[in-house]
Amino acid sequence: MIIFDFDQTLVDTSPAADLRADRKWSAVMTQSKAGRLPVYPGVSEMLAVLHAKGHRLAILTKSPDMVPRWYVEHYGWPIDIVLGYHQVKRRKPDPEGLLLAMKAAGASPDDTHHVGDQAQDTEASRAANVIAIGVTWGITSKEELEASRPDFIFDTVSELQDYLSDQKA
Repeated sequence: MIIFDFDQTLVDTSPAADLRADRKWSAVMTQSKAGRLPVYPGVSEMLAVLHAKGHRLAILTKSPDMVPRWYVEHYGWPIDIVLGYHQVKRRKPDPEGLLLAMKAAGASPDDTHHVGDQAQDTEASRAANVIAIGVTWGITSKEELEASRPDFIFDTVSELQDYLSDQKA
């Protein structure tokens, strides 16, 4: 199983950072639908390839799930597990969301990868005993991510796809 963070991992939500901080979710949705929150190049293709190889895919975000669900539907992403703010009591770095996603997929920690862009993604991965993957394409500085010591760090979507494609589904 592969569990992806959403913001700055699959989609560039930086143009809506102030709206997200102020919890103005309807305005965030408006920006999404207007195409002002772009999918990172190669993400849709990567998700299709990983799904075709038999990987179960999920999204876990600290934001409400309505934004990533719109992307899943709009882009036809092969993701049926989407967990957000309202589906968990404790948000990352607590492992609750990762554990819920694994339970929904029937996955175990030893065959689960968690992909994110922040140190708290790594912390959640460690607490859930899953493989921690850090990605840098959506961040301005990777020092904090590196300091969290994920198992792997990738600078491009294609590098991540190559690695995940080689993993057991």
